[in-house]
Amino acid sequence: RFFEALAEERPLVLVFEDLHWADDALLDFVDYLVEWASGVPILALCTARPELLSRRPGWGGGKVNSSTTLLSPLSEQETATLVHALLGRSVIDADVQARLLEHAGGNPLYAEEFSRMLTARPGEIVLPETVQGIIAARLDTLEREEKQLLQEAAVIGRVFWLGSLGGERWRLEERLHSLERKEFVSRNRRSAVAGEDEYGFRHALVREVAYEQIPKSERAEKHRLAAEWIESLGRTEDHAEMLAHHYEAALDFARASGQNTEVLAEPARAALHGAGDRAFALNAISQAARFYERALELWPEDGRPELLLRYGRALSLVADDRGTHVLQQAAAALLAVGDREAAAEAHAFLTETLQAQGERDRAYEHIEQALALVRDTPASPAKARVLTESSRLLVIGGQAGEAIAIAREAFEMAEALGLIELAARALNNVGIGRSWLGDYPGAIADLERSIELAVSVNSPEAGRGYHNLVTPLWHVGELQRSVRAVEEGLLIVERLTNVRMSRASQSLLCWVRYFTGSWDEALEGAEAIIAECEAGAPTYFEYQPRIVRARIRLARGRSEQLVLEDIRRALDVGSAVKDPQALLQTLSHSTLVFVELGSLEQARTTAAELVELLPAGSVGTDILGASEFAWVAEMLDSADAFRGLFAAANLAAVWREPYEAVLDRDFERAAELFAALGLIDEGHARFKAGEKLLAAGRAPEADVHLRKALAFYRSLGATRYVSQTEALLIAAGLEIPA
Repeated sequence: RFFEALAEERPLVLVFEDLHWADDALLDFVDYLVEWASGVPILALCTARPELLSRRPGWGGGKVNSSTTLLSPLSEQETATLVHALLGRSVIDADVQARLLEHAGGNPLYAEEFSRMLTARPGEIVLPETVQGIIAARLDTLEREEKQLLQEAAVIGRVFWLGSLGGERWRLEERLHSLERKEFVSRNRRSAVAGEDEYGFRHALVREVAYEQIPKSERAEKHRLAAEWIESLGRTEDHAEMLAHHYEAALDFARASGQNTEVLAEPARAALHGAGDRAFALNAISQAARFYERALELWPEDGRPELLLRYGRALSLVADDRGTHVLQQAAAALLAVGDREAAAEAHAFLTETLQAQGERDRAYEHIEQALALVRDTPASPAKARVLTESSRLLVIGGQAGEAIAIAREAFEMAEALGLIELAARALNNVGIGRSWLGDYPGAIADLERSIELAVSVNSPEAGRGYHNLVTPLWHVGELQRSVRAVEEGLLIVERLTNVRMSRASQSLLCWVRYFTGSWDEALEGAEAIIAECEAGAPTYFEYQPRIVRARIRLARGRSEQLVLEDIRRALDVGSAVKDPQALLQTLSHSTLVFVELGSLEQARTTAAELVELLPAGSVGTDILGASEFAWVAEMLDSADAFRGLFAAANLAAVWREPYEAVLDRDFERAAELFAALGLIDEGHARFKAGEKLLAAGRAPEADVHLRKALAFYRSLGATRYVSQTEALLIAAGLEIPA
């Protein structure tokens, strides 16, 4: 949004050089920026070597809003022209030029480094085979003190600071000025460290070659000194990752060279722990998990349980299956050392993880253990967490009243303790509960407030708020606003790398896109999620992409066997998670598919389960799929069984009226009402209206509806329904429109 705001004022160009050196966080940011920035003039210009494509294959072509240009090597003529320009003369020795062109291979960096070397030592012609070789040859031309200084700087990194190099300031400045003139380094105008002059290597390869020339036996001490300098700056949390890097490198090189590591182990593990905490606070969860994992390798038994809790939490948020085992270890270890509250938190996090994986029963077991540990304790962050997760499980399980009471208690506790993110999560649960009870304005207000709180602390909980805002918005007939809410939530959780919530929102997005007619996007999203599930990354929401793919495949005339495989898998997932929202959706859609495929016995079985699941008044609790209930009733001649449920449900008129029209077989009215909502049910309602009107001998009126149905189905690529509509037109002697 910051860059979009800049681009609103004037066109914005962002340049990212040498992206092959970038870490995953920066690559994720560039990916996110290009994927989601829209409506304003932004150009992101990125340069990288081809090896970047091994990390990001999708960047090689075909990515939306992007184009890729492969820069060919310079020709011999172009290389010669570059060298002549750099040397400031039009002629060099013909034999030297021929050897240079052969070795350079069209690489402009080789030509640049050769020209700099020749300028420094015009009487010595050295032509190594590689760019690294020629850089090493240039380094060998330096005075011993200058070369040592470059090596000291290379330990710090691509960017370094005067104070990090040790020695007398005036002498360092003199030597760095000399290295600037020789184009090894450059002085930066602004420094990231207050009160320190900042320099950078002119090219990453120069730093790499200088570093590789340091004997490995000396690197441990140099990294230790770099770490101690960083510590001397104070506020080590601001430099946590850099500090961890240097202590970790010092420890690794000391081990590799047989040196004593005792003095390094303690500061290294503390630095890694601190870097993990810092990364977690910044929502760089994958990096946090790596730091915690490395810290655990170095940590003694004393103090491990708390670190296990942090590590397990990070793993679970990035949907790493190891998180479940680590959190179980943490819960047991924390309880063993008497830390009941932290153990309760571990169980609460396990509840969230297991529920997201569709293991509802195990989730309930762990929340009961968590509640037992905090039931008689005073207000605390752990108790607020446990109450929040308990309310979330209850509301998903359809126990809205009890869930709201517990969630409000958790909200008040978290707010009093200053836990803004947890307060947002608890209020989110209140909103879900109010939506289940039919208080849609109240639900929207609570969810929007939850989002506001989460955004204020840059929390991915805002994404969950948008995710859950979809249902009450859909209930009041704001379908497009619902779609935008899912998209906004997905933006947030992907930016903050919450993998688990991202997969949930992706599932919901393909679901709402299916109902609003964006089938190509819905199918693409569904197949991506299903592929992840089949690769061993389960998600609670798998039933949604399965249903979407089955319904679209059926409509588009794909293999009926594949359709049934998806439907049966959706039923299995829905049965396993046992929550009403999953069961309602899987049973209603599977019934429709079974009817269409002529499996009436199976259809009646699932329809009976659906009716049994729906006590009076609950049909509106899953409004995203409730239209399917009406079609089930109509197709199985069970309108009476469903009519009372719809009448008792707390439905807004925008939904009650089209459903009742379907049950009353007033398909003409249903079609107009569905069209006003922007729902795909319009197409089926028009087809049924045409069919009914033809049976009544009202062919001209039927023709109007069938033509609209045909156009609608064609726009979706629904070839099965296109064929059915055309067959109906032909049988009635009506013309098929082009």
